[in-house]
Amino acid sequence: MYKTLNLKPSYYTTTSNVLKEFYEPVLTETVKYDRVSGYFSSKALAVYSKGLEGLVRNNGRYRLIISEDISEEDFEMIKGGYDLRDKFTRGLIEKMEAELSVDEEMKLNNLAYLISNGYVDIKIGFKRGGLFHSKFGICEDSDGNVLYFTGSNNETQAAIKHNFESFDVTTSWLSSDFDQQKISQAKNQFEKLWNDEVQEMNIYIKDINEIIKRRIMSYDKGRLILDIAMLQEDSLVLTMEDNRLLLHDNLTSYDINPKDFVIAKKLVKYYDGGFPNFREDLTYIEIQNIISILDKYANKKGFSFVVSERLSKFIDQQAYWIEERSQYGLLIKNRNPKIINDFKKFETIVSRELYRPLREQQMWSAFYMHQMEKSANFSVPGSGKTSMIYGVFAYLNAPEIDKIDKIVMIGPKNAFLSWKLEFDENFGGKKDLKVLDIHQEEGAEVQIRINSGDKNVILINYESLAKYESALQNILDERTMLVFDEVHKVKGIQSKRAQVAKRISEKPRYKFVLTGTPIPNSYQDIYNFLNILYAEEYKMFFDFQINALKNPNQSEVIQINEKLYPFFWRTNKKQLQVPQINPDEVIKVPATEDEQAIIDLLFEKYGYSPFVLYIRLIQAATNPELLLKAIDTIEMYGEEEVKVSDWYNNFISEPVAFSEEEVSLIRQNPTTSKYQAAINLAEELIGESKQTIIWCIFVNTIDKVYRDLSALGIKAAVIYGSTPQEERDAIIGMFKNNEIEVLITNPHTLAESVSLHKTCHDAIYLEYSFNLTHMLQSRDRIHRLGLPSNQYTQYYYFMLEGQEEKRNTIDEKIYIRLKEKEERMLEAIEGDVLTPEPTDDMDDILSLFKL
Repeated sequence: MYKTLNLKPSYYTTTSNVLKEFYEPVLTETVKYDRVSGYFSSKALAVYSKGLEGLVRNNGRYRLIISEDISEEDFEMIKGGYDLRDKFTRGLIEKMEAELSVDEEMKLNNLAYLISNGYVDIKIGFKRGGLFHSKFGICEDSDGNVLYFTGSNNETQAAIKHNFESFDVTTSWLSSDFDQQKISQAKNQFEKLWNDEVQEMNIYIKDINEIIKRRIMSYDKGRLILDIAMLQEDSLVLTMEDNRLLLHDNLTSYDINPKDFVIAKKLVKYYDGGFPNFREDLTYIEIQNIISILDKYANKKGFSFVVSERLSKFIDQQAYWIEERSQYGLLIKNRNPKIINDFKKFETIVSRELYRPLREQQMWSAFYMHQMEKSANFSVPGSGKTSMIYGVFAYLNAPEIDKIDKIVMIGPKNAFLSWKLEFDENFGGKKDLKVLDIHQEEGAEVQIRINSGDKNVILINYESLAKYESALQNILDERTMLVFDEVHKVKGIQSKRAQVAKRISEKPRYKFVLTGTPIPNSYQDIYNFLNILYAEEYKMFFDFQINALKNPNQSEVIQINEKLYPFFWRTNKKQLQVPQINPDEVIKVPATEDEQAIIDLLFEKYGYSPFVLYIRLIQAATNPELLLKAIDTIEMYGEEEVKVSDWYNNFISEPVAFSEEEVSLIRQNPTTSKYQAAINLAEELIGESKQTIIWCIFVNTIDKVYRDLSALGIKAAVIYGSTPQEERDAIIGMFKNNEIEVLITNPHTLAESVSLHKTCHDAIYLEYSFNLTHMLQSRDRIHRLGLPSNQYTQYYYFMLEGQEEKRNTIDEKIYIRLKEKEERMLEAIEGDVLTPEPTDDMDDILSLFKL
């Protein structure tokens, strides 16, 4: 509908391609088009049909009044006698006999088709004592929205392509009461003209002479001709219409036997009378294969086979764009001298527009994203990906560039506060933040539709994406920068979230995906973000089969990375000169007799189920009370990461029973010596005025730590899944202001998109699992870009150690395995290789228990 179009109040042929920017998009949405234009000629008529395919699809109507430049005397003679009228008719036909180019002939064919089928009706206007020279148009869409334009422009080839012309646009949905009068008066004036009710003004409107009309209609080919090749006689033509491959049989010298067609079934949707009806989603590679098949067939049978110019351009454009982007991405990554001037221009404008300057690596990342237009940023957590995006926005929103009005950010709720704070820190007083945060708006959908026009940042969380899809489609356009933060949260190839994400990504020209963990499970994780960025080009260029991505061999892994490498940017902390962290401080605490008895009891009770034993040992090492509660896998993994194994499903159907004596043992040891040592360290750090974050897994443990620290007079706060977003933001703000001394949380709630490094440099790990993503992201909350070179960062890992030659907890084994995976991942990052790091613990668990 018109409301979704990116319209301008005025158009000038010196600054706008009026055909591409106005006529074609408007007519595509039009059901009624009334137009008063200028002079009459066959070439003018040919141009009138351009862009009307959409009008035909809408079953619309086009009424056109054009003028014939004749004198008053000629006009009187035409009125006065048949012979002179006939003379006039012959003169018009002579004009139509002027030699036409093939392109003009095609357009006249289409006009004939439109007239024959009642889509277009033409009348001619005459004026005594002057010229019929009015120029205006009225368009209406299926919702009743009206668009009125008036100016110097005729709908002629010269007016569109060569002349200096201009016109103004007035719309029914954006106009004042004063401007609404323009629309109503124009509609009234056109109806009077069309019905020839303005003779008192010496204006006469006449139907086009039947002789002329028949002459025009003689060009009718019975269909719209969208490609010149369709007029080529005695040939088999392959062309593209409405993004579909079509085969047209214009042969007269050869009769095709449809049985001769042997085209791969995977390329054909079905055969219609023996002729192939091709699939709609063919790639340019598949189309080239079809061309090769048909060309061989034509050579064998001795007839002419033609590939239309329209189809050839489509293939070239599709192949060129993605191939060119691939090569250009490599040029930027290698900082080729060819792009240095463009980089310097970008750097100059961004540096002027931002208050806080970007680091050199960040500037290159922002430049890369701008130049690529759609790309991935896999820079490590804490490297400033949000600032890089704001660098791109600063350039595209600068007055002399003026391509983007707003950012629509889709991401986790935790990221919202960071995006707001980072805007102010990056732009300072140079640009005001005008944000629409759906969590702070009543009637968010209405706010998106109606009150987002003046906003420069719009924040939507992943959980709400499907709910607001329609509203987002209403505001997303070519002047929107679309960003998916923590894009690894778009899970499941066929999931509803993935499908919505792909659909809303169609309109924006600039779109980016951000994550420090691009492949958390397998190479299948690349499918979603590649389709978000490159929906049309995915099959054309990447064409990774889903099943092949699940478990590729070494050769396939190399091919995947070679194709991906030009399309993502990765900056690591070393490049940004973030100071090194201190070596981890591992604190091993020996188990007491009771704690050892509980450990042994768990191996006895859960030895048959490695998955459950793994969880229970984590709980027993810190908070044995949890052993008397059911396992909550959401607590363990987070709502989006939860993976429940067959072993666990079997377990919950037959729960383990503890004897009264065993229950008594557990209740007498509600916490462990490891837990108490962590509390003591937190108290010691606070005594040294060192702010601390304590990472746990289970809510019960978090609450317990909070109570014990509060009892010691320590100002503590907790954040976990059920903490409301406003409360989270308030707590984080207080923590950053040093109003809170200890923050207790878990990784799947707060390990993403939160910066705590300016005041906090110590982190205690009380409970932790095999999930490397959770571990790395939690560490990056306090180890990020912006730390001074002399600032330390310290992590403390607490472990409960089993007694000598007895069963042990798994704290140390988990830690060792995490460090192994981290080292392998860092090697891949340094080499700019994407490597999966599965978050499914099963392999590690089976290896842990040697099963």
